[in-house]
Amino acid sequence: MNGPLHPSYTNEVSPEFFRSLNNSPFTEAQLAQFDEEARAIIDQQRAYLEAHPPRAIYRFATEGSQTRDGGVIHHATSRLEFTLDCGRKVRAAQQGDVAIYADGRTAQIVTTAGEGNSYLALVGSRLSNGDEIINTPQDIGLFVVHEGDSMSDDFLPSTEGEKIP
Repeated sequence: MNGPLHPSYTNEVSPEFFRSLNNSPFTEAQLAQFDEEARAIIDQQRAYLEAHPPRAIYRFATEGSQTRDGGVIHHATSRLEFTLDCGRKVRAAQQGDVAIYADGRTAQIVTTAGEGNSYLALVGSRLSNGDEIINTPQDIGLFVVHEGDSMSDDFLPSTEGEKIP
C-alpha cells in the first residue's frame, strides 16, 4: 500500500463540517446545572453563532505540513503542540520557520495569521520563494472566520506583485 504516512488536512470542508462548528459542547443536562449567569453567556454565544455562521476555516500548519511545490516543514518553533491520531506530537509552525525541499533548498514562512495570533502559520501561508502551505497532518487546531468578521491587515496578507524577502 502506497498511502501517506499520516492523513493530511486542507482548508476545504463540507457544509456539514461548517454546521458542526456551531454545535454546543454541553448537553442539555449539563446546561441545566449551570448558574443563570453562565447560561446567559452561552445563550449569547449561541445567538452570535446563529447570526454569524462560519464562512471559512484555516488549519494551523505544523511539522509535517506540505507545500504545493514539495517542501515539508520539518522543525517548527512554536510552543503550541498537537497530538496526532497516531500519538505523535507536532509543533505549530510560525513565521520564519522553514520548509525543506527534496533537493535541499529551503524557504521561510512569511505570511501567517498575524501578530494577534502569535504569527502562527496556516494552510494557505506563503513562503519566501512564492510557494504555499497546502496541508497539515493535524485536524484539531483551526482558525474559524464567521460572517461579518473583519480580518486584521496582517492575516495572510497578499504577496501578489511583491518581492518577498
